[in-house]
Amino acid sequence: MEPDLIKSIFAVYIVVVSLLRLMSDHEFVRLTAMKKIWGRTQGLLIHFLANIVLPLLLAIFYLCRSITGSVAF
Repeated sequence: MEPDLIKSIFAVYIVVVSLLRLMSDHEFVRLTAMKKIWGRTQGLLIHFLANIVLPLLLAIFYLCRSITGSVAF
C-alpha cells in the first residue's frame, strides 16, 4: 500500500474521531480547558480548526498525492 494513501486514511480516521468527540454529550478535558482560556466561541473554533479542518485538509492532500502518484511536494 502506498504511504500517502495510508496517511490519508489515518487523517480521515482522526477527523471522524474528533467529530464524534466534539458532538458527544460528555466534554473532554482539552476542549473544556480551551473554552475556559479562549472563551466558548473561540475555544470551539480553535478546537474545530486544529482537530477537524487541518486533518481533513491533510487527508485530501495525501489522497490526491496517492491517486496521482506524484513524488514532489
